[in-house]
Amino acid sequence: MRTRLLLSVSLVSSCLLAACGDPEPTDKGPLKSAPNETKIDVTPPPVDSPNPKPEDPFADDVWEDDGADTDAAAAPPVVPAEPGAWPGPCKITYKNGPTLRFKYTATGGTVRIDANVEGVPDTCGKFDRKEGRTTKVSVDLGCDKQTDLRIEPTYEPDLNLATAKVTASEENGGNRELTLVTLGTFVGLEPGYPLNAARKDVKLDAKDGKVRKASIAGDAPAKLDITYDADGRIKTLKEDLGADGSIDRKFDYRFDKAGNVSRIDVAVTPAAGDDGTKPKASKQTAKLDYSCWAPPSK
Repeated sequence: MRTRLLLSVSLVSSCLLAACGDPEPTDKGPLKSAPNETKIDVTPPPVDSPNPKPEDPFADDVWEDDGADTDAAAAPPVVPAEPGAWPGPCKITYKNGPTLRFKYTATGGTVRIDANVEGVPDTCGKFDRKEGRTTKVSVDLGCDKQTDLRIEPTYEPDLNLATAKVTASEENGGNRELTLVTLGTFVGLEPGYPLNAARKDVKLDAKDGKVRKASIAGDAPAKLDITYDADGRIKTLKEDLGADGSIDRKFDYRFDKAGNVSRIDVAVTPAAGDDGTKPKASKQTAKLDYSCWAPPSK
C-alpha cells in the first residue's frame, strides 16, 4: 500500500476581545477622571518546539502537467544527426503486465507507469539528463504531483556503476544509498539495476569496464550475473534474491540495427512450495516503441 507524504499545516486562531464599561451611574455628579490604564501585552513569548519538524526536501519540486493524454506526441529534444540509438523508448508494453509511457524534453522528461493494466497511471516519475546520463529522478508514487522520493546517481568513470543518493521519508524507506548497475538504456524509474546497498557493501566482479557479477550480503542478500554481447551491450541479467543459488528473475535484451532495445523477455520463478516442489517460471515479453522520435509528417 502506498503511503502519501503529508505536509503538516498549523492553523492559528485569533480571538476578538470586547471590553464592556460599567453601568451608567444614577448620580449626575461631576465625572471623576479615569485612573491611568495599565497596558498588558497579551502576546505570548515565542516558545521553541521540543520536536521541530524537519524541512521538506521536496518543497521546491514542482510537477508540471504534461497533458492528460499520455499517448500524445511530445516535442522531442534535439538529438545528434548521426545515426544511432535514441535516448530512450517512448513506450514499453509488457504483455498482460505494466505499460510505461515516456515523454522527453531537452533536459530530461517524464515517465508514467500503469502497473495494474487499468489504463490509468498509478506511478509517475520525472528525470533530468545531462551529457546522455540521467542525473536525477523524482518519483511520485500516486501520480498526485507530490514527490515521494528522489534518486540522484553519481557515475563511476571507468565502470558501468553508479552510487545513488536516495532522499525519502521514513514511510518510504528513509534516506539511504543505492548502488546501480547501469545498463545503457533507461527503461524504468531507476537509471540502472538497483542493488539495495551502499557501494562499499557491494562485492563486484568486473572486466573491461563492465560489471559481470555483483552480490550483497545482510538481511536481504542478492546476487547478479550479467552477460554482454560483442558490442558491450547488456544481453542477459540473472537475479538471485536470497543468494541461495536459484534464479528468481532472468532478463533477456534484444536490440534493433540502430542499437535501441527492441524487446525484453522476463522469466520469473516463484519460490518453492512448502513441499519443496519447484514451480515453473512465468514469462513476460516487453515490446518497446520509439515512434515519438519520428519527425512530424509534412
